[in-house]
Amino acid sequence: MHEENQNLELPNKQYKKNCTLVVPGLLSPPYEEHSSKYRGVHCENKFQLKELELFLAKAKQNSYDLVGVENVLFDLFEVIPFEGQENPIAPVSYVADADTIADNKAMAWCLRADPVYLVPDRDELMLSGPEVLSLSMSEAEYLATELNVLFEEDGWCLEAITATRWYLHLPEDPQIITSDLSQARGQSINHFLPGGPEGKQWHRIMNEVQMVLHTSEVNIERQSHGQLPVSSLWFWGGGRLPEFGHSCWSQVWSGEALSRGLAKITRTPCFPVPENGKAWLSRVNAPGEHLIVCDDFAPFVEGLQQGQQQDNSDAWCKARQKFGSEWLIPLLEALRKGELDELTLNPCDGRTFSLTKNRLKYWWRRRRPIGSYYR
Repeated sequence: MHEENQNLELPNKQYKKNCTLVVPGLLSPPYEEHSSKYRGVHCENKFQLKELELFLAKAKQNSYDLVGVENVLFDLFEVIPFEGQENPIAPVSYVADADTIADNKAMAWCLRADPVYLVPDRDELMLSGPEVLSLSMSEAEYLATELNVLFEEDGWCLEAITATRWYLHLPEDPQIITSDLSQARGQSINHFLPGGPEGKQWHRIMNEVQMVLHTSEVNIERQSHGQLPVSSLWFWGGGRLPEFGHSCWSQVWSGEALSRGLAKITRTPCFPVPENGKAWLSRVNAPGEHLIVCDDFAPFVEGLQQGQQQDNSDAWCKARQKFGSEWLIPLLEALRKGELDELTLNPCDGRTFSLTKNRLKYWWRRRRPIGSYYR
């Protein structure tokens, strides 16, 4: 009889519902060199962050070997690149942007070739990402056409599928080692230029690209209206599509290209991120493991990115406040009611934070200032 009661109390895994939130930058100060001023009470004085502080205090913190949203996403989908290959970010995000897997271009070697703005700073050039340019699709397509005159003699093809994500299709491995755009953004490009056997050759290619862009009618027109020109392309994330198995995720919620591509390739149902946690709870209709990627389409992460790129600490803190009120409050309530079994936060900084209903009762785990968690 005792054994029967024990069995009745065991949770039925078939009906468990777990949620993993990937929120890059959530616990990283806007600028590393300025991090000391954010470790104090700046945010706490101006913005209430108690929901986030409560979650972090009660949650179980685990070390995570990977840093950066791209590395985290490939790991979460259990993707193993071909031997000697970087994470194939370009071909996977191409699958999402082109909405196809069978296209021959997606199966060849593919590089991201995103439009960027280089900011002169003394003897260095600092990298600003595509988001500062506010390019239109017509401008992107015109620039890609001009650059294809340069690329076509090598049998390469540049494709501007979105205004911010461009793709260079090549017949074979270019033999370079690249740096992710997220790593290089806001930094001197000298430390992140292509390396590897053909690295020097690609420095020359980047110079030729910059010369074409410098004389482009699109850039001349943009500058005449006070807009920033596209001054270079950032080559990164190259590879071929690896073989994929089945995903461990029941559903994926994302507007971000890489995770949408991973979901499409693994045949995982994928939906746009709802406006807040309450809306997500009303729409989620399946048990199992749910992945929410809070990317640049989510309003609070736009605030995070604005804070990181412009050293706007108010936007940075306000974004966290909005995340707490619009996502953590309803999700914590769902944990208390048993509508969720586990809630995991991955800020892409080498840690995860996991919370269950039982851990919410750990009254001795007191809230600490948010700055104590910054990396």
